[in-house]
Amino acid sequence: MALYKRKNSCFYYCEIKISGKTIIRSTRTTKKTLALRFESQLRETLYRQHVLGDRPTITIAEAIQEYASSKKGAVNQQNLNTQVRTLNAQLSRVYPLQSELHSLNGGHLTRLVSLRRKDGVAEGTIRLMLTTLKGVINWSKSAGYLQPDNLVIQKIRVNNQRTRTLSNHEESRLLERLMLNKSPDDYDLVVLLLDSAARLNEIQQLRWDSVDLKNGEIYLWRTKTNTESIVKLTDRSLEILKRRQTIRKHSELVFPSKTGGLRRTTPKSIQNVYKELGLEGFCTHSIRHTTASKLVKNGMSLFAVSKLLGHSNISMSQRYSHLEQKAVANQAVEILNNN
Repeated sequence: MALYKRKNSCFYYCEIKISGKTIIRSTRTTKKTLALRFESQLRETLYRQHVLGDRPTITIAEAIQEYASSKKGAVNQQNLNTQVRTLNAQLSRVYPLQSELHSLNGGHLTRLVSLRRKDGVAEGTIRLMLTTLKGVINWSKSAGYLQPDNLVIQKIRVNNQRTRTLSNHEESRLLERLMLNKSPDDYDLVVLLLDSAARLNEIQQLRWDSVDLKNGEIYLWRTKTNTESIVKLTDRSLEILKRRQTIRKHSELVFPSKTGGLRRTTPKSIQNVYKELGLEGFCTHSIRHTTASKLVKNGMSLFAVSKLLGHSNISMSQRYSHLEQKAVANQAVEILNNN
């Protein structure tokens, strides 16, 4: 029987056999007329999926939720949660979240970008929102759900060419001031960042089992490329880690939070020093740019710097290309003057 009631339920159930499979679904209704309508719609849907090869559908709200669930346990979990909340709030302005994902189109996204620009948010913020949406769509595609037709997520260009870096004088002042902070973590963290050119979260998730003091190396997990890199320690970074190991407590992390867990952001005590020294436009990620710029200025190739930074390809290091050109020009004139 295609439609029936179970002894332990007041709802009608429908049972449909198709392509050698038996599908049983609750109609979630006690009225037979509504149950028959449900059964007819389900039979049509199953026919399209199993016989015609149509893919199952999913609402945008469900897709966002499932995408977020698939990322649980990630190092950047807190940031991802913020991005998902933002995407839900902003996308709902142009597209009902209970609507099917495959009906999303370029017009919706054009209006969304326009609204966010009217809100006065930075282009980088808009790009991050669209990147999160792209992650949701890629997840739904890998999960086999029906996709939007010819949906193109526009690329938001952000001018990153003028990157804030520290001068030698500013770097010295920063380190001298951090040494006065109550927590030695502040000075130690910034030195490790300066000497490794690592991302903040890569140092914050560094564990002692990834530190080789004997060979002066640390093993960094690159969260953006899902690869591991070996970084040689400078003399001062090696001394810092040796000192920290002698006073380490129970945490397996090199730079644990006050509660012993994983740090998520730059400590306020470091951010306050940036403000105190008047380092306008400077943030912790600027430390990475500072080290990369210093290396290129002193003759290291873009390819080598790209490897050190853990970039997936050299194009991501092009922001330093003008520095490489200047270094090469200086090397060339030195050679020519001596010959």
